[in-house]
Amino acid sequence: MNTTDLLCKYDEQVNQTNCSYTNKTTLRDTTMDLTSLMHVFPSVYGILCTIGVISNSLVIYAVATCKKKMVSDIYVLNLAIADMLFLLGMPFTIHQLVRDRHWVFGNFMCKAVTVVDVSNQFTTVWIVTVLCIDRYVAIVHPTLEKRTIQWTIIINVLVWMGSFLLTVPVMLYSRTVRMRDVEVCILDLPSGHKDIYWYTLYQSIMGFIIPLIIISTFYSLTLYHVFRSIRRVRRKQSLWAKRATKTVIMVIAVFLVCWSPYHVIQVINLNIASPTISFLYAYHISICLSYAHSCINPIMLLLFAKNYQERLCRKKQSATSHQSSSKQTVVKTDGGSTAIGDTNYRCTVI
Repeated sequence: MNTTDLLCKYDEQVNQTNCSYTNKTTLRDTTMDLTSLMHVFPSVYGILCTIGVISNSLVIYAVATCKKKMVSDIYVLNLAIADMLFLLGMPFTIHQLVRDRHWVFGNFMCKAVTVVDVSNQFTTVWIVTVLCIDRYVAIVHPTLEKRTIQWTIIINVLVWMGSFLLTVPVMLYSRTVRMRDVEVCILDLPSGHKDIYWYTLYQSIMGFIIPLIIISTFYSLTLYHVFRSIRRVRRKQSLWAKRATKTVIMVIAVFLVCWSPYHVIQVINLNIASPTISFLYAYHISICLSYAHSCINPIMLLLFAKNYQERLCRKKQSATSHQSSSKQTVVKTDGGSTAIGDTNYRCTVI
């Protein structure tokens, strides 16, 4: 997903950001501050990778040590694994940036790292999306019989399989080539600029636009149901409604802030033959933000989901269950009572 040089079969050399193995983008007749590019950005990537790996490891530990897992735990576990794999491609990013695009790991690793990186980019985004749908079902239709651990596992398996299939173009065309006496790892599309255009559009639609529409729609429907139900019960529940609203706004805002710049710059980059230094810096900043999303996901859980904090603090499971049960009275989904019937909503914020 990182800065990838696309070698096109025509006069120009076009740069594209979509994989995690190439980082330094040097186009013909373009100069930039090499000191900043080769030292500042690798440091930022390293910090993001460290924070993300540690926080996702804590989330995985919190879920794995829980004997009785909830539906939301399955989504959270898969999201943390996808985020972890996504971030583990960053050392290759750092190495490429420091070595001025030089790829030393061979053609097989070029293809493998690219596929893993792009696949987990899609997986991360789509697990957040299906988790948002699950939150809607848990609140609006809490008695739905098919919302079980087994069905949740099947849904997550389908997400992983679908994300892997979305990387078919990367599997086919990622390879190493020699450019100016340097071996680089690229996505070598057969028809030049036309294929780059369609691949960029394909990546943005499947990895950003469709998930954003789904997330916004289902969270809006969830909030609509919550506020409609709260008007029929005690006004004290308005505090919970405000917290739910803040959570929804935070989820959508984080998704927009982290992924919008990346996809916008992809489109802009298609029409730039000789990028300026400012554009190249913006280019790398957008990549940092996309990686930051995989760091923020577990941090949001660890900060706002109380049951994960309790697990990490090694409190007894019985105490956790008792506390969850005592706090689950919120609002009945049919508007006639204040029992929500699903404690996962309080625990999962993304």
